[in-house]
Amino acid sequence: MSMAHPSAYRLTYSLRRLYVDAFMAQQAAALAPRSRVLDLGGHKRAKRGEFDIGRYDLQVVYANLTVDKTPDLQANAAALPLAADSFDAVVCAELLEHVPDPRRVLVEAARVLRPGGSLVLTIPFLYPIHADPYDFGRYTDTFWRHTLAEAGFCGVEVTPQGFFFSVLVGFLKLAVNQARRPGVPGRLLRAVLTVALVAPLQAAALRLDQSSLVRRQSFLRAFTTGYGVVAARAAGPIPSQTA
Repeated sequence: MSMAHPSAYRLTYSLRRLYVDAFMAQQAAALAPRSRVLDLGGHKRAKRGEFDIGRYDLQVVYANLTVDKTPDLQANAAALPLAADSFDAVVCAELLEHVPDPRRVLVEAARVLRPGGSLVLTIPFLYPIHADPYDFGRYTDTFWRHTLAEAGFCGVEVTPQGFFFSVLVGFLKLAVNQARRPGVPGRLLRAVLTVALVAPLQAAALRLDQSSLVRRQSFLRAFTTGYGVVAARAAGPIPSQTA
């Protein structure tokens, strides 16, 4: 994780989003060229971050519940009108906190994936409540491992995205972004705060969370902005939605 991208210095670009974009870019680059990918809850245009799966050599189908996200397919993520075993990968960024039952969505993702197909998720943990249109929950890494196994996935890898210092500075960045003042003086103040305070603290947080200090202290590792998850669809039948 680095501060290389200029967007990392924008107050409107959260530290959580920096982690999400970096993780998704890494995973998209690892997919085989021309893979058929379902972007579940994805935005075809007006994306929230810098990651754009459409820039990769992949066959992407965007599915979203609302048409204002300009999806290829308008659908409920828990009841997809798609054939079984029809995708090589499913990506799902920052969606599952907005559904009342994540397991139902994961079972659908397993159903449309071919056996051995890849699931790539990001999910926030210590992050403000944000309705889209609702915000239902935050879940630990234990929950995701257990639920993904129940939903028909194997080889589950759940990676914390930042620890104590990322959470602390991420909240500070969000707070400064909310302290908006109109006019030139307000914009100047925000620019000064970003360059003099927020950007250096964010760079320090990213370094500290990868340091031996954090590796030694379980307390510091008990905090995270969220998780990046990679799993594969297991062989065999997919669990039913009523199981």
